[in-house]
Amino acid sequence: MRRGDNATAGQQAKRSRVNERESENRVVTGGARGTWLCIAACAAASLFGGCAGGGNPSGRPAPGVPSPSAAAWSEIGRSVEGRPIEAISLGAGPRRVLIIGGIHGDETEGTRHVDALVDDLRRDAASGETAEFTLVVIRQGNPDGAARGTRENARGVDLNRNWPARNFAPSAANGPAALSEPETRAMHGVLLDFRPGVVLVLHASHNGPFVNFDGDGGRLADAFAQAAGAGGARWRVVPSMGYPTPGSLGSWFGVDGRGPILTIEFRRGDGGDEAREALCAGVRGALRDLRRR
Repeated sequence: MRRGDNATAGQQAKRSRVNERESENRVVTGGARGTWLCIAACAAASLFGGCAGGGNPSGRPAPGVPSPSAAAWSEIGRSVEGRPIEAISLGAGPRRVLIIGGIHGDETEGTRHVDALVDDLRRDAASGETAEFTLVVIRQGNPDGAARGTRENARGVDLNRNWPARNFAPSAANGPAALSEPETRAMHGVLLDFRPGVVLVLHASHNGPFVNFDGDGGRLADAFAQAAGAGGARWRVVPSMGYPTPGSLGSWFGVDGRGPILTIEFRRGDGGDEAREALCAGVRGALRDLRRR
């Protein structure tokens, strides 16, 4: 092979590696449509046993299609350490609700029950109980932190201080710039593409259980707390966290964007069956309140 051929081959290989890296790092922003359509298609397959247009008169899942009881999670991005960030879409109604299973990796009390919540929501969607909603659930927004047992991601950044809110303040803990972290970019991309009317985010606090809200979320917070507390736990609504939250999702979506967002704070150390029941009941209570409007 001639020297020029060697140079050309090297340039092509370099371009190929760059393209591979860009593909791996792409989240639901520029190439969002394909990813989002994939999530929606998986949801349709999970709910109805086949894609639109194919049909399945027997009512049984088509070969290779997930059964209605199987979760159809799709990857929306990857963490700093390469762990997948997954989401699922349920239903096809005009009212859009996003649920984020976790942002702080060490707050597992509610996050561990996200799959159980999805099972409940899937059954409700299949039965038509939530026909007016499209529900998207992000399983875990901080998989590296969850694996490490840390609040922050693998670079030591608090992902709930890394959003492009007006009050974002760059720092080692908040990130050098808003959306500097791949996990935040993945979740932000879903928000931009899905455009939910309501957002719920699972957290945990030693002062829990309670519901904090931003934007026009007061009534919704009351509905969640009342339903979640029906099982015995004393859930309450806390309008203010009592400390600054620069660059938080609540600041960006709720304060700047004026969208209703609930911060669901489970009690630290109480992540058993009562937390699971409170999560499922609280979400259903919030959806019932939205249906009345």
